Amino acid sequence: METIDWAAEKERFERVAYLFALRAAKRAVRGWHSRKKDDAIQEFMAKMWDQWARLIMRGKDPEPLLWPLIHWAKQWIYQDRRLSGRPHNIDIQDYRSNMTQHLMDGRGRLKPHDRADRINGFLDWAGVARTDDPAELAAALEMAGMTPEEYFAA
Repeated sequence: METIDWAAEKERFERVAYLFALRAAKRAVRGWHSRKKDDAIQEFMAKMWDQWARLIMRGKDPEPLLWPLIHWAKQWIYQDRRLSGRPHNIDIQDYRSNMTQHLMDGRGRLKPHDRADRINGFLDWAGVARTDDPAELAAALEMAGMTPEEYFAA
């Protein structure tokens, strides 16, 4: 079984493909928002090296396939793919989650800002929660050594 000299292959990748791929990556994301450009370029370059290394592991020469490799790396970033994958939990900031991010006040309660959203039926839009007991609040404030004025000022 033949072993691969990865240091030599890395040097060959840098000599043959790196500059072409970097230029193609910058051209591919030219009109993108500046916040997304750096990550997309790095993902493009990672995909290029991944494709290059996989061809070498299969015993093929990647040099003649440089332009198709660049094409598929472009498609990879256009489709917003990641080599490392996606997190298992839903990120509300991600546009694909179809979730609405709600504003919160200083105490972690939802602040009404979009009453017309159809998923907001579970929110209590009243100004004051109907389940608060003033006696319980007074007892908790007394135990904490806080006055009601300090509580409402916070």
